[in-house]
Amino acid sequence: MLGGTPILILREGSERSQGNDARAKNILAIQAVAEAVKSTLGPRGMDKMLVDSLGDITVTNDGATILDNLDVQHPGAKMAVAISKSQDENVGDGTTSSVIIAGQLLTVANELMSQGIHPSVVSRGFNLAGKTAREVLKEIAMKIDPDTDKEILKKIAITTMNSKGISGNKEFFAELAVEAFAKVKSDKNNMRQVKDIMIVKKKGKSLKESEIIDGIILEKEATHQMMPKVVHDAKIALVAQSFEIKKTEFSTDLRIADPSQIQGFLDQEESILKNFATKLKAIGANVIINQKGIDDGASHFLQKEGIVAIKSVTKTDLSKLQKAIGGKIIENIEAMTPSDLGTAKVVEFKKVAGDDLCFISGCNHAKAVSMLLRAGVSQGLDEAERTMHDALCVVASIYDRSAVVGGGGAVEMELSQRLLNIASKQTGKEQIAIETFARALEIIPITLSENAGLDPINIIAELRTAHSKPGNEFYGLEIYQGKVIDNREAGVIEPVANIDNIIKSATELAVMILRIDDMIKAKASAGGPPGGMGGMGGGMPPGMM
Repeated sequence: MLGGTPILILREGSERSQGNDARAKNILAIQAVAEAVKSTLGPRGMDKMLVDSLGDITVTNDGATILDNLDVQHPGAKMAVAISKSQDENVGDGTTSSVIIAGQLLTVANELMSQGIHPSVVSRGFNLAGKTAREVLKEIAMKIDPDTDKEILKKIAITTMNSKGISGNKEFFAELAVEAFAKVKSDKNNMRQVKDIMIVKKKGKSLKESEIIDGIILEKEATHQMMPKVVHDAKIALVAQSFEIKKTEFSTDLRIADPSQIQGFLDQEESILKNFATKLKAIGANVIINQKGIDDGASHFLQKEGIVAIKSVTKTDLSKLQKAIGGKIIENIEAMTPSDLGTAKVVEFKKVAGDDLCFISGCNHAKAVSMLLRAGVSQGLDEAERTMHDALCVVASIYDRSAVVGGGGAVEMELSQRLLNIASKQTGKEQIAIETFARALEIIPITLSENAGLDPINIIAELRTAHSKPGNEFYGLEIYQGKVIDNREAGVIEPVANIDNIIKSATELAVMILRIDDMIKAKASAGGPPGGMGGMGGGMPPGMM
């Protein structure tokens, strides 16, 4: 106000929330997101049916998939979805846990603020607790050698798949994941190598008929029907050059004075197309895989020379092929030499589930492989792909950080007890925030027991008793027996990288929300995008999602 006259700063229609009101709305939104995925946690977790605006159905309990498909509108809820995506990209698993812990941290923070503790104090306490928890995590982790401890890798993959829709085939899929990743692993940054495992889904047969191919599967057929269906000892040219007659960039008129000139033009075109096949034959190639097009005439001459051709392969697939078969990707075959060719034992064209596939297999020391997934229904295939992706990611994380901790709520409970001991040595109000952070970590074993139909009070009491004694860092909930056991012996273990990233992302989100005391929302533009997930908003408070 200036002299009794209001000064308008924000555009008309903008919304503004300040102080506790802004924090409360953001906290409520993130709690709503956490509640949406909470019931999916653990081996006894439930599935969600997601129905989009076109009526397509997705049935899953994968936290990243659920949150990615939710039509989230509230900015606070969008931040929760963002940490879920970050967890999925960095580790590949733990998306549900990160959101649940973030929601619980904000719930207990709200209780502290209602008692008069300032948000800045709570934020400092949470930051200190999160940093300390990650340091303690290093102390309690068990070191392993992923190159020799293959059984532990399988147990880690099985733990990840326990809560998935294909858990009945978890041992088989765990073996596939460990075997596939062992072929593409590198000395560092193995999370990137997951992309070098091509997953091809085809409906039909059972999940247990899925297989690994030492090479690449292309969803392509040969450019000519008379080309061989099988090529042994393949010498493969990887090309990014169009095998077509180049067209002029603008319209031209040709005036023919002599009919023989027409034949001259045709002979010249034929010579250009024939030269492609002649050159490839001269350097010893019997298969060509081209990123660009191949003219019908060029295909004819390639077939005459006994060369199998595949065209219009994506740049990504061509790069994976190079990693699998060796050789180089050439943009001008005139410069190609025999040393530029890749090799494979077999190139074979097959029909799988009615689709044409090209199997390029038998690649020695392949740094890219393929996995052919089978299932009876499309939804089963999609869930199998999501499950295999998570399993591959956790195996990759073990190669990057060769350490594991106990699953089934074991690591969260151990961190909780250690933080409580550390908090008792602190002074000031931060001590209360650290204690609250420690208790918030117990939400994971509590949720696991609730989803399994167990009494969470008894389970938490048993876990606290077990973790009060030294050497019990791996004691956690065994869902199927319904009791607390040593999960190291039971094989319920998780990668350190997974838990570390969960704590980091959940703490960062909670602190970020607590530090917001003013939320300004611009007026919504007219004619916004159509609604996304139909039927998924029922469990959310009005206005949150």
